[in-house]
Parts: sequence; C-alpha cells; structure tokens
Amino acid sequence: MTVPARVPWWQTDLGDAEVAAVTRAIRERHVHHGPLCREFEAALQTHLELPHVATTTSGSVALLLALLACGVGPGDEVVVPALTFIAPAHAALLLGARVRLVDVAADRPLLDVAALDAAVSDRTRAIVVVHLDGRAADVAGARRVAARVGARVVEDCAQAFGSGGPHGRLGGEGDVAAFSLGITKLITTGEGGFVATRDPELHDRIVRLRNHGVHAIADNVFPAFGSNFRMTDMQAAVGLAQLGRFAEKAAGVRRVYAFYERHLAALPWAELLEVRTAAGELPLWSEALFPQRDAVLAELRGRGVETKAFHPCLAESPHLRAEGAFPNATRFARSGLVLPSGPDQTDANLEATVAALRATGAALGLG
Repeated sequence: MTVPARVPWWQTDLGDAEVAAVTRAIRERHVHHGPLCREFEAALQTHLELPHVATTTSGSVALLLALLACGVGPGDEVVVPALTFIAPAHAALLLGARVRLVDVAADRPLLDVAALDAAVSDRTRAIVVVHLDGRAADVAGARRVAARVGARVVEDCAQAFGSGGPHGRLGGEGDVAAFSLGITKLITTGEGGFVATRDPELHDRIVRLRNHGVHAIADNVFPAFGSNFRMTDMQAAVGLAQLGRFAEKAAGVRRVYAFYERHLAALPWAELLEVRTAAGELPLWSEALFPQRDAVLAELRGRGVETKAFHPCLAESPHLRAEGAFPNATRFARSGLVLPSGPDQTDANLEATVAALRATGAALGLG
C-alpha cells in the first residue's frame, strides 16, 4: 500500500457529469434562477417523497426561510439543541427571536425530548430538531411537545439528506425541513440548500420570501417582505448530476463507516458514535469520542491525518446568552472528532488513518 502524504478529513469528487451539466447550462443560457432549478426541485420532491421543495442559496438560509415561514419574529423563542452547528441559532437571532438551548440525550447526540418538554413556554414559536450526522431524531416526540404550546417543528436536515428513520426519509415529519447542499454534504452544489414541506401554504410563503415577497418580480408590485435567496441554474445543474449519483454516494459513506466500525473495535479507547445504518440512517461523517481529544487531534495531524473537532456546545457562544447546564452536549463536544470521511474517501486513506490511530494510542499511552 502506498502511504498517502496527507489524508483529508472530507473527500467527495465532482467529475465529468458535473462539468457537462454546467457546460450545458451555460451554453443554453440557463445561468440565473430558471428551468433547471425547477427541474432540480422536482427531482428532490421525487427523491424525498415530499410534495413541495424550494431551492435557495445555502442550508443556513434554508433554516432562515423555514423560521420566517413559521412566523418567527421579535419576542419569540426558538428551541435549538445545545449540540449542533450554530446556523439554526443564528437564523433565530437574525429574526429577533431568543434562542433557548436544550441538552441532547446521554446516549445519542440528539435533542432530549424530556428536556425539551421542560424548556418550552407560551413564547416558544418554533422547535428545531436536528438530525445530526444522519441520525433520526425524535420528531414525533417534539411534535407532541410543540402541540402543547402551539409551536412549529422545523427539521434541520443539513447533515441528513437521504437518511431514513422509522417514518421513511428524514424531512417529512415536521412542519418544514431545511437541507444543505454545501461541499461537505452527501450531494453538493458547492453552496446551496433547499426547504421541503408537505404544507402548501408554508411552501407558498417560502417561495415568495426567497423572491422579494412575490412570485413574479416583473409584476412590479411588492406587498410583502422578502429578499433574493434564489439558487442559480448553474448550481442546479451540478445538483442534478450529483443526485444522479446518490446511490453510489450513499454506498460510499456506508463503506467508510463500516471500515471504522470494524477497525475501531480493536481500540477500546476510541468510541465510534453509533449511526443505525440497519434502520436506514446514513452516516454522513464517521465520528468517534476520544479521551485526551485535543492531544489525539494533534498527534493525528502530525502524522498527516486531518480530523475535525466537534463544534463546541452552543452555550459557549456568549451572544446566545444561554441559561442552564448542558452536560451531555458538553461531553460530546469536548471529546468528539470527525474522522476522515466522505463518499470518495479512498481505502488507502482509511487504512492510513487507522494506522495513525494505533500509533497515536501508543504515543499517548491510551492502549
């Protein structure tokens, strides 16, 4: 085996199909938000078995549009898990709402519904349920809590495209779902995202919100709020090509996770975080918990292996003004690493990563 000089933490390939799609879009002058975006939206509807999809500029904007469509505004509260990327919290702040953090469960880094039930109030306008790394969060439990206080449930599916749970592919159980198409996602348009829902009224609001408050700018009448949050046809062309490779990409991330599942079993100091692949969950990233996490990260980096530390517990962001303690989120955040992942990560890279982990364990006395 040729030992790679550097192992990237994420690897996904864009090839001839994407090049051809963009070339065709430009030659046919489909460069703005037009027919290819509509084709991409229709393809996503079919793939997710959801009736309404609206593409937009990023997963972060998808969350913003979802919360806006749900009526979130100044004085409202939006509940967000304490362990996730900060995008849903920032979307709430941009709308003038207060972020209310809730801890995750002790065994899986997903919203703790019991903690949620204790945290909501009559000011709660929306609950963001995050399907972290393709794991199916308890949307049904969140909906029961939401119904008690009249709140909406937003599914954050940024890391869960194509992942499944007890009710099919994730994104169709809440009121509305936000997806990311960023470069580290299973299918990518470079930057980009979309909002999906079963509710035609919510969809209509989202479509108008992303287009300066109207369906057709040419009408020159602007009766409602909105802005330009439109995807371009060039991005949609890449997305269509990527979607055509979904099965291959899904198999790729399963292969990576299965490799770590086999090899980390021999490293008792490395705990691979469970993704329930047999139940349909897709492990976008392969994540593990480590004692001396920062020392492990530094050792791996010195051996040419890129890893990525978990995002910190959101309570550590002072502008969120979080109240309370979040022990489970803190524990995951302080010990978690994302191992080299991605649908096109090579076997040589994976083998080099495990070899570096063994050497790291010996160097740090973790065996």
